[in-house]
Amino acid sequence: MLFFQWGKEGALLFNYNGFTLIEVLISSSIVFLLVTIIIPITTLLHQERSVLNHRRIASSELHDELQKFIWTDSMITSSYSKSIQTNHYYFNFVTEEELIKGCVTWENVRKVEEMFCLYGMVKK
Repeated sequence: MLFFQWGKEGALLFNYNGFTLIEVLISSSIVFLLVTIIIPITTLLHQERSVLNHRRIASSELHDELQKFIWTDSMITSSYSKSIQTNHYYFNFVTEEELIKGCVTWENVRKVEEMFCLYGMVKK
């Protein structure tokens, strides 16, 4: 829609209500740029959050399982697996002199095998 207005010194001004093609191209390119930057960052953050969550679960479960070996007199080498929240954790416990070494192994979201170990003193 085109409106005529009289401006300063009697000049006829045109008032277009709408965007020009250049304004539309610039604004759409800014939106596309933001989308192409934000989506990969959010997926990476989601993966990292999941990896850290699995590490936290593994260390907590290993601590709890290691307590069973510390407070009992059994010094038996033991290996077993446990499924927690659709992920498989493999536990391995061995005695090394006066220490019990407990390790947990699992596959993270990136399909990389991770291992975390804790040591405990044998109760005498």
